[in-house]
Amino acid sequence: MRRQFHQIFILMMKCYFSCLILFTLLTFLAQGSSVNVTVDELTNAIGAPPCMKKCINRLIVNLYDALTNRDVHNATAVICSEYDDFVECAHRDRFVCPYERIYNITFEGIQSFCSKKEEAPHTPCLDAKVSRLTAVCNKNCGLAEQIDNIFEKKTIKIMARYSGSPFIFLDNLTEFCVSLSCFFPCMKNNLKKECREDGHEFIIHTIKPFYSLLNLMKKHPGIKPLIQNKVPTTCHFLFNKLVLDSFSKY
Repeated sequence: MRRQFHQIFILMMKCYFSCLILFTLLTFLAQGSSVNVTVDELTNAIGAPPCMKKCINRLIVNLYDALTNRDVHNATAVICSEYDDFVECAHRDRFVCPYERIYNITFEGIQSFCSKKEEAPHTPCLDAKVSRLTAVCNKNCGLAEQIDNIFEKKTIKIMARYSGSPFIFLDNLTEFCVSLSCFFPCMKNNLKKECREDGHEFIIHTIKPFYSLLNLMKKHPGIKPLIQNKVPTTCHFLFNKLVLDSFSKY
């Protein structure tokens, strides 16, 4: 029973942070978002252990910096370098902050994004178009509005100021996941139109981290129904292979 609980916890954290990584980046990148959310407030709200915040906060800040870089190749290099630094940071503090294994599993989706075998595509078209298309899809799918709504909720405000729970925060992502399920097809269609094959390859690379969640669930099939009961229905597409495949196939 104890072992099963540990597996459930890891899966929940992994599923949660898969949503969180996108949520974090889109919080800073969304055009027109009026709520000024600091990284510290965000990590408070999600219930990150205080001893892990040093590693997590730096990762989030530098992921944002990377994604505001128009050069896709350089952005990818920064993301992967910062992930390596995060792993090293968590390992260095493992004796005083015993969350290294959980958070390494949680963020390992980034590792799949950084695979040396299949590097992110890098072309002038992507450099010129990705940032603009991201802004267009943010606006069309209402991501900025949903981000505002989340941080206007009384419970989230309190958690952001003091400390929160990843599971309570996840409960508040229902509408955000609706917008997110709009965002992926929007990016797929626009990148296909603007950059053709390069756009297709970029989407495939972007979706990769979510397949690591599917692989973990495949190893523990009995846990999937428990996860589905805890995660908002609108977020279930993040661990549905057919849906993820539809985002990356033309």
